Amino acid sequence: MNRIIFFILFITISISAIGQQFTKEEKIERLKAQKIAFITDKLDLSTKEAQSFWPIYNEFFRKKEMLSIEKKKLTLELRQNWEQYSDDRKTELTDSLILFRLKEAKLEQNYHEKFKQVLSIDKVIQLYNAETQFKNYLLKQIRSQNTINNSDRPAKRK
Repeated sequence: MNRIIFFILFITISISAIGQQFTKEEKIERLKAQKIAFITDKLDLSTKEAQSFWPIYNEFFRKKEMLSIEKKKLTLELRQNWEQYSDDRKTELTDSLILFRLKEAKLEQNYHEKFKQVLSIDKVIQLYNAETQFKNYLLKQIRSQNTINNSDRPAKRK
């Protein structure tokens, strides 16, 4: 029953988003809601599991998001200005980039242990699979949207 409800919620959110213009924040909130519905459906969480799992997952996601924002700033700085920097500054920035990757890996390792405390190992695996499936779903949506947007443009002449 939970699966059906969340699947309907997921489809409803997806359909209502088509053709509408939203602010960036609204789009992010809609994506988060879609992801929650998708993961909930795939994991088929009991009420008790959901009460334990979602606070941990939300905390993990927030921390991962903060690391990602910092890493993107660093990557952008490195991409745009690297030719102007001294070798020492380049080394400092690239070392920082690697440090962010290590922080991300450590964060995932820590939360993997937390997930195993509240979910069976089978559901932890399903979680990782669901996250990958959701990312693939989003990429597919973006590609199809780009195809639609590009089909409106006249073909380029050579």
